Amino acid sequence: MKKIDPIKLEVIRHAFIAAAEEMKTNLMRTAYNPVIYEVLDFSCGIFDNKCRMIAQADGLPIFLGNLSAAIKTVVEDIGINNFKEGDLYLINDPYKTGTHVNDVTTVVPIFENNKIIGYCSTRAHWLDIGSKDPGGSIDTTDVVQEGLWLRSVQLYDSYKLNKSIWRIIENNVRYQKNMIGDLRSQISSSRTGEKRLQEIFKQHGHSLTNLAIEKMIQQGKKRAKIAVKNMPNGVYKAKVCLDNDVVTNNPVVTNVKVTINDTKFIVDVSGSGGANKGPLNCCYPSTLAACRIAFKCLTAPDVPVTEGDFYPLELIAPKGTMYNVEYPSPMYMYGSILIMLVDSIIKSLSKALPNKVIAGHYGNLAGVTIVGSDLETDEMYIHQEPEVGGWGAGKNSDGENALIFHCDGDTKNIPAEVIESRFPLLLVKHELRQDSGGKGKFRGGLGIIRDYKILEDKVHLTSMMDRKLCPPWGLFGGGDALHCELTVRTNEKKYKKYMKKMRLPVTKDSVISITTGGGGGWGNSYKRDVELVRKDVVNGYISLQSSLKDYGVAINHKSFEINQIKTKKIRKKKKFN
Repeated sequence: MKKIDPIKLEVIRHAFIAAAEEMKTNLMRTAYNPVIYEVLDFSCGIFDNKCRMIAQADGLPIFLGNLSAAIKTVVEDIGINNFKEGDLYLINDPYKTGTHVNDVTTVVPIFENNKIIGYCSTRAHWLDIGSKDPGGSIDTTDVVQEGLWLRSVQLYDSYKLNKSIWRIIENNVRYQKNMIGDLRSQISSSRTGEKRLQEIFKQHGHSLTNLAIEKMIQQGKKRAKIAVKNMPNGVYKAKVCLDNDVVTNNPVVTNVKVTINDTKFIVDVSGSGGANKGPLNCCYPSTLAACRIAFKCLTAPDVPVTEGDFYPLELIAPKGTMYNVEYPSPMYMYGSILIMLVDSIIKSLSKALPNKVIAGHYGNLAGVTIVGSDLETDEMYIHQEPEVGGWGAGKNSDGENALIFHCDGDTKNIPAEVIESRFPLLLVKHELRQDSGGKGKFRGGLGIIRDYKILEDKVHLTSMMDRKLCPPWGLFGGGDALHCELTVRTNEKKYKKYMKKMRLPVTKDSVISITTGGGGGWGNSYKRDVELVRKDVVNGYISLQSSLKDYGVAINHKSFEINQIKTKKIRKKKKFN
């Protein structure tokens, strides 16, 4: 490969990243729905003319790991010689993009001097895409029930809008104003990426820019190869499960086998279950994306990503398994099993890479969908967001409190001010969930409690809680964490707990309480520094009961001083037992 000045390389690299970040900013600032402009349930990427990722904005890793699959599908369907400048395509085919039909992807072929120089793409979660239930259905049994299905649909032909396609989309969603507004935002973002990539090639020239792209990808390959070479060779296994697939009561089991052999990092999920009857399924592109997330976490998580960063990674996922399903298997809750897969891969390598692996995190969508009507306009509203939880502890550190699960990267909760101004809902509590983290020498992170009061009638709730059968695990003697659950309290002071539930009617003045899980602990909890235990009690992270029972530390309930004599006696007795 020809040499390139390292300064010029970094200038071009960061120009690509800046272009992707500007795409993100434009989409976020012009979107209609809080799930995009607050939760950030979208992603933007820049790709070369070989459909290889060369830059991404901070966003959902699970999207960015398979956007290239969407672009490749459009190229294969349309034919590279049939593209024209100004074209824009839509695709949400779950069997090709890997996610569910609510995730709509734009693909724009980018020209400069009448040559395709690359592609840009956005993917955003649509709150409604015409499924059998507003906001999406967690109990679907085939993909057709999940909404409008688009594959390589040309929305713009040389910058000219296809109004017929527009009308088809507009008339097949319930939440029209908001959904069409989000589509316009994606189009605007895509045009931003198109313009910026053209400017980069024009400013630096085709030869130098393409050389920089190749060098970036080669650097990624080199990083990844060195990282794998430094891992201990062997075969590593892990088994994790979810409670059920909603439609049946059968546990959803992931068996993962990771083989490392100097040059390859091979993930084999063929031991996992077959296609589930309910929508906890996904296709090969998203399974590969989950493997990429785990691989990047274990190799070079702090370096900008390109396609080259996954060079040693191979995936074995036979067709017909839940990680490579075929038509008509449903996939609305694909994210649940992908979170489980990332956790499984990391768990399998806990003994091989103890310095890089953390205990299990809450690993759950913990999502809620609240559908009702606006008090003043009587128009439908859809409030939907995943919730944060606790992450697992590591060899030398406590787990983080209240972070989103790894597959969703930069996703955030919606602030109370936005919720209360947009929907007839009142956020009455938002706090850390005491004692939810697993005990250990290093404590697991905490989940949260988030309570909504319903201010009107005719409201339906969908709950996506899980991990009751397989709570977030501890490592090397650390304790498991609490799992997620949801409680509905009525104004008659009655309450009932739920895990997964579809379209549950909720009456006015009821309170929906979401409690998310924590992260697993690391190491023997009786070896935790007593002063750290005291600080946890003072901060409200653990209770006085937990400090005594789980950590063997006796603390005065008034002064919060440690009873050193009693503590030494308890810990000494535990040691010899």
